[in-house]
Amino acid sequence: MATESLKVSRIYKDLDLNFTANPVTGDVSKKLDVNAVKQSLNILMRTNFYERPFEPEKGANLRGYLFEPMSNILAGVIKNTIKNLIETYEPRAKIESLLVVANYDDNSYDITLRYFVVGTDKPQTLTANLKRLR
Repeated sequence: MATESLKVSRIYKDLDLNFTANPVTGDVSKKLDVNAVKQSLNILMRTNFYERPFEPEKGANLRGYLFEPMSNILAGVIKNTIKNLIETYEPRAKIESLLVVANYDDNSYDITLRYFVVGTDKPQTLTANLKRLR
C-alpha cells in the first residue's frame, strides 16, 4: 500500500520589513507567499525615484503627483504608472483590476488593486490611500 505525503512548499519568501523577531530562532521573521508579494507591491508603490542607491529609477514616484491639481485625468496617470511599475518590477503579481479614484473631500486618491500571485488561484486585494501630509 502506497502512502502519499503532502508536501507544503512555499513559493516566495521575503524578509519581514517590520523586523519582528522569530520567537523560536530569534532571527528576523519572513513573509511567505501571498504576504511577501503584497509587502513588495506596497513598498514599490510607496518608493520614489532615487531612493534606491543602485536602482534610481525603480519606484512609482506617486508622492510627486499629490502636489498636482486633483482630477480624474491625474487618477488615470497614477493608474498607468502603477500598472507599468508592477509589470516591470514585480513579475510575481498579475493584475486583474486596478482602480484609482480621486477623493475630492479628503484630497486623496484611493487605490484598489486586485491581482493574482503567480502560482496561486485565489485573487488578492491591496488597498492604499495616497494623501499629502501637509
